[in-house]
Amino acid sequence: MSDIYLAYSLADGDRAAKIAEGLRAAGYSLWWDRDIQPGQDRKAAIAGAMADARLCLICWSRTSVDDDTGADVIDEAEAAKERGAYLGLLLDKVELPFGFGGHEPVDVAPFRGTADEVGAVVAAVRDFMASGQATPVALPEPPPPPGRPINKAWVAGAIGALVLAGAIGFFLLRSAAPSLAQKVEPHLARIDCAWLHVDPIQSGADGHIGLIGVAGDPAAARQMVLDVAGAENLTVRSVSIDKVATIDPRECPAIDEPRRLRKSPGGRLRVTGDPFFLDPATGQSLARVAISLAAGDKSVALFGVEPSGVVTWALPDAKAIDALKDADVGLVKAGNGKWEFNIYPDHLGWTGLFVVVGDRPLAKAMPQGAVQPSAEFARTLRAATASGEWDADMIWFRIDSR
Repeated sequence: MSDIYLAYSLADGDRAAKIAEGLRAAGYSLWWDRDIQPGQDRKAAIAGAMADARLCLICWSRTSVDDDTGADVIDEAEAAKERGAYLGLLLDKVELPFGFGGHEPVDVAPFRGTADEVGAVVAAVRDFMASGQATPVALPEPPPPPGRPINKAWVAGAIGALVLAGAIGFFLLRSAAPSLAQKVEPHLARIDCAWLHVDPIQSGADGHIGLIGVAGDPAAARQMVLDVAGAENLTVRSVSIDKVATIDPRECPAIDEPRRLRKSPGGRLRVTGDPFFLDPATGQSLARVAISLAAGDKSVALFGVEPSGVVTWALPDAKAIDALKDADVGLVKAGNGKWEFNIYPDHLGWTGLFVVVGDRPLAKAMPQGAVQPSAEFARTLRAATASGEWDADMIWFRIDSR
């Protein structure tokens, strides 16, 4: 058993060697992949060393935070964080991968291997060994509402009024000719490795239509809309994909498995607060999530998903959503199956959220906060929804710097 497991990108081998040398000189037992013996199974050796180590020291650099060159490091960091053995080490000034913004890294960037830098790493390791993994930094308080304080009863009534207005509008529109968006939406639901909607701001009324969501090939989705328009003699001058995130095609299972359950055009999930900005002081953004279940929905689970394909079990059931009343996230519950609350993403770029609803609880569920790679999540969700009636809704939004 070693005190420390060292995770790093191969491109950072020389810098990692300086860290390993300094830690061993300080009296710590350390294991890294250069300790693998000839003929030894690499994967098994790494898994065993990680499981045995009291501390997994994760070297974050320009290559290790990249989904292509640093996938193994990110996976190892996730596993370490789950068991409370994670300590991040910032070798370069980089944005941490999604899910690690709440754990303050040891900042020695740009790390060149000087005695002082190595000494700072040794001191941080010593502190970790004494106190354990630091808890995530506290979420900032939600910003105060403009003007008078919000009356929760009024909010509940307003939500009810909006639902009623939407129902009236639905029945009034049923007899009207379908809009361009209504004609295009069913086709969007059939695109592999994509979850797309027509942008309500660019709905095609003026001949310009926009798409919003995520796709493995946004250009192909745009061409599909143009093909549909041509086949149905619709006047479409342009199709915008500026609001479409691109997912790595290798991570399609994270999108396709929920899409397999998708039956309705959506409406159960909304995010408000656009435009979304990352606060440089807190390293977090703020978004308001609204969930509205349909009459037949007996269960609900909320997930977070990134274009990298990593899926987080944010709120695995309705009890977890109700438990937000004990957190400072501005929870409002308006009747059964309707909630509003704040979330605080800690990274720039695209973020996806989706709900899975059904006529029964999920047959298999991961604990709140559990993180799964794309393919692993797809297998879990398929097993969890093997029987029963299910539906899913997904939205994507982008966080920018100010």
